Amino acid sequence: MKKDNLVRVEIIFSQAVEEDFFEIFRHEKIGYHYSKIDNVTGSGFSNPKLGDAIWPQLNEIMVIYCPEAEAEKIIEVVERLRRHYPAEGIACFTSEAQCR
Repeated sequence: MKKDNLVRVEIIFSQAVEEDFFEIFRHEKIGYHYSKIDNVTGSGFSNPKLGDAIWPQLNEIMVIYCPEAEAEKIIEVVERLRRHYPAEGIACFTSEAQCR
């Protein structure tokens, strides 16, 4: 992979859908190189994920640096899972990145 002209894809999602992401990524042969942060709390545009007695779920964050073509495929997966799980609050952010 070229070290320049990468895209940073950051996905915030409920632990409940983690397996779905990894299964689709394996099938589509994308998202192999990632960092994942477990047990993330927060409140976005869906139910809060606070890991407590009232809001017991937790989120995860996956950060992937990849070429633009792969980023587009990852975004398609995010959109597909959003349609399949509309109440889970799946967020996705992209930005340009350079490996130095």
